[in-house]
Amino acid sequence: MTLVEILVATMLLGAMAVLVFSAFAIGLRGAALAAGLQTATSLAEDALATLAASPCGSSFQTAVPADVEVRGLRFHRETRVQAAAPRLWQLTVTVTWTQARRERSVTLTTMRHVSAACEFVGQ
Repeated sequence: MTLVEILVATMLLGAMAVLVFSAFAIGLRGAALAAGLQTATSLAEDALATLAASPCGSSFQTAVPADVEVRGLRFHRETRVQAAAPRLWQLTVTVTWTQARRERSVTLTTMRHVSAACEFVGQ
C-alpha cells in the first residue's frame, strides 16, 4: 500500500465515523423530545381526569397545579372549562414547556355530559 492509499482510507473512515456519530446525536435529540412530549401529554391527561372526576360536574372547578417540574423541564398547565351545549361541557388542558430552545405545547380536549339527574339532586 502506498501512502496515498492509506490517507484516502483514513479520510473515508473519518467521514463514515462523522456520519455515524451525527446519526446517533440526532437519535438522542429525538428521544429527548419524545420524552418531553410524552410527559406533557401525561400531565394533560392527569389534569383532564381531575377535572372530569365528578359525574355531576362539581369537579370542573378543581384547582390543578399550574406549574410542574419533571426531569429538569418546567411544564405549565392551563385549563379551560366551557359550556358547549345544555348539560354538555368542553374541558381543555394546554401544557406548554421549553425544550431545545423552542416553546412547545400539547392541547387535549374532551367533552363531558352532565346528566339531568344531577340537576334534580341539586349538584
